[in-house]
Amino acid sequence: MIKFILIVKICSLMYMDCMHEFNSNVVFNNYYECVTAGHIRSVTTLNNMGEDFVNRAKIVIKFSCEESTGS
Repeated sequence: MIKFILIVKICSLMYMDCMHEFNSNVVFNNYYECVTAGHIRSVTTLNNMGEDFVNRAKIVIKFSCEESTGS
């Protein structure tokens, strides 16, 4: 069975800079679980950063679900 890892990248459009992308260290059993976790993680991250900071820095979050090479 194919498993997936969530890869997340956070960028600021204001500063034209991105953090290094990182993975969640969680292996998901299927694509649906991974992509759902990506959306939840994005919203949680934006909430933690706060509305003011997100607005000022114009934060965007990109994520992808990549097939895991491990078991």
